[in-house]
Amino acid sequence: MALLRGCAEVVPETGWSLAVGHVHHGLRGREADRDLAFVREHARRLGLPFLSRRIDARAVARALGISPEAGARHGRYEALAGMAREAGATRIAVAHQMNDVAETHLVARARRGGVFALAGPRERRADGVVRPLLEVTRRDILDYLEPRGIPYRRDSSNGDLRLTRNRARRELAHAGRGRIEELADAAKRSAGERDAVEREIERRFHPRLHAGPGSVLVDAGFLASCPRELARRGLSEAAVRFALPGRPPLTGRERERILELLAGGADFRFEAGRRIRFERRGGILRIAPRPEVAAAGPRV
Repeated sequence: MALLRGCAEVVPETGWSLAVGHVHHGLRGREADRDLAFVREHARRLGLPFLSRRIDARAVARALGISPEAGARHGRYEALAGMAREAGATRIAVAHQMNDVAETHLVARARRGGVFALAGPRERRADGVVRPLLEVTRRDILDYLEPRGIPYRRDSSNGDLRLTRNRARRELAHAGRGRIEELADAAKRSAGERDAVEREIERRFHPRLHAGPGSVLVDAGFLASCPRELARRGLSEAAVRFALPGRPPLTGRERERILELLAGGADFRFEAGRRIRFERRGGILRIAPRPEVAAAGPRV
């Protein structure tokens, strides 16, 4: 609501043309129905076009073999992209804020994630998604909403402490602003490292990657000699075309094992998730779907 009303307030200065997109995930029954009606009504009051999509997040998760939360996220961004095309929008603004950055960084620390996980959400993505509120806290947002009498709704699933992110959110709810800013600053430093790795990927790795119709070939010796974060990202980028939608091409444990095998220098064959085959022969690492997976075609 803060993002919607804030964008509407600055239209006279920016000249933006706005539309409102809402995704019903099919997870919270009547509560989610009321969310949909609530957002539709506020779009009407503001005189803005309203678009909505209903998805079955559990069905998406089952089809892709991922968690319901990941299924909801995958389905949500697909739905938002479709609505943006329908509205003729070039940007999709979402309301992640500083607490979300801190939560993501905290969870990534607990899972011993690399810089790409520790960096948290990007301010701008290549697909047009932008996050203009990353520099403000949840408290700042409430301080904007409350004096203006702007109503909002709460997602009851945020209270489910079986979910790691919700536990991190609960921890930060009892922390001061200083702790949130400390974690957000750490995420920002990781984002700087991530950006440096991406520049190196573009400069050093992509020229050594050769993509054919059914496989990707990589200079194995070069990949083995790369700094660890660069090698991790390069390996993932080389394999991503063979991954299922919404899923990474390999787990962190699989990735680390492949890098260990590369460092050993010997030929090997390794299958990630029983779907993607990594095979080194001499100086070349070949990445391709397993023959039976390639014959079956993509799973949707």
